Amino acid sequence: MTVYDLVWPILLSGLATHFLSTLFWTAMPHHKPEWQGMPAEDEFMDWTKKHSLNSGQYVFPFCADGKEAASAEFKQKQGTCNGMLIFWPTPTHMGKAIALTLTFFIIAAFVIGYLASLALQPGASFMKVFQFVTTAGLLAHCSAKFPFVFWFRRKIGMEIIDGVAYAVATGLIFSAMWPSA
Repeated sequence: MTVYDLVWPILLSGLATHFLSTLFWTAMPHHKPEWQGMPAEDEFMDWTKKHSLNSGQYVFPFCADGKEAASAEFKQKQGTCNGMLIFWPTPTHMGKAIALTLTFFIIAAFVIGYLASLALQPGASFMKVFQFVTTAGLLAHCSAKFPFVFWFRRKIGMEIIDGVAYAVATGLIFSAMWPSA
């Protein structure tokens, strides 16, 4: 068996996870508590214009090297406010973002299908396929976030819940459509 024997579960899983993602981020309320408006937003926006902040990623307090990081002045700054700001050059283009998200989900399903085609035989039981594919889905949709979050903290609890849902949906689709012997 090859990954090409799994074209339909790959495509349906990619579409299903994209649909779930859209549902989770547009219709369900569980991501709303992760985000909040900035106090004095207008003043902050005026400040960024005044200082001609370009698009890019900014960290504060910032240090250029290890020597500066060891300085008393830098350590004092760390005791106040720490964070990261990302300024986009333009507003998000919805069509492009949707297309890229769908592409990601289809590629993730393809890689999961490839792994499953290597590990499982045609006629494998529903539970064996579900167990393997869901585990691979958890790796694809949940695990990669952690190293980034360890360094650049942000809330991801609800994204992990989303990832579990994507993994289970992928596992169910592959299990239901697994080739018979």
